Amino acid sequence: MSQRRSDERNVAIGDGTVRVAILGQGRPVLFLHGISAHGRAWRPVAERFADEHRGWECWLPDLAGRGVSDAQPGLSYTLDDEVRRLRQLVRAIAPDGPWPQLVAGHSQGAAIALALARAEPEIGGLLLSNPVTPEIRSPSVLRLLRYAAVRRVAGGVLAPLHAPLGHLVLRRACGPAFRAPADLVAAYARPWASSHRARTLLRILADWRPAELEDRMPQRPIAAHVVTGAHDPRIPVEAAEHLASRLGCDFTVCRDGGHVLTEQHPQLLARLLGELATGLSADPGC
Repeated sequence: MSQRRSDERNVAIGDGTVRVAILGQGRPVLFLHGISAHGRAWRPVAERFADEHRGWECWLPDLAGRGVSDAQPGLSYTLDDEVRRLRQLVRAIAPDGPWPQLVAGHSQGAAIALALARAEPEIGGLLLSNPVTPEIRSPSVLRLLRYAAVRRVAGGVLAPLHAPLGHLVLRRACGPAFRAPADLVAAYARPWASSHRARTLLRILADWRPAELEDRMPQRPIAAHVVTGAHDPRIPVEAAEHLASRLGCDFTVCRDGGHVLTEQHPQLLARLLGELATGLSADPGC
């Protein structure tokens, strides 16, 4: 039986309180979920990684306004805002400890991981799953959500429909070879059951501008691995491959994969993360 340490903390930062699940013990690894998901998305990967690679501590936050983390009213959610809050979170979790040298990001979490790596030179490794890249275009309809009145009306409509909408979103994201378990669908949709939380989601979507990443990419060599699904309806394989080329890193395509590789292929992602961790451990400069 695994003796892996596991607990959860509510961590206060300036913009609210962030829930963080912590698995294992040792050098920190930060896991960043997608734009409308929560920390649970990475848990199947983190559990395997923590069991197979002792001496590492996995941090899985629900980013502000998502999952069970709250957020002050009126927050913005640009890439710079997300990076700023993560820097506050890391210092709050470990005021005197080292910065995470390894960061795993999924979808928009991968874009945040890239921007965070530019801001924090101690980050030495990145696992980027189904990554949002600067070439991805935000749908023009999301521009309407920049108006508070539109978000108020849309939030009132979205909240009662959170369960069927969550099912439709995940069903499409999974691709043809993977069916999302019912508990995953429920966990994905549950945070948007209130009108207040639904309006927060709409503000997050309104502030989503992937092109911002172009000026926030790491400007130094960094160990990384980009992995995506051949059937990902959100991130074209070509965009993920181009990102890997820019980073000069390894690139993997899951032939049966959709957009939720963290749930569909956790063993693969745990292995790739372990390879990055081993490389960092072997690097005398880390």
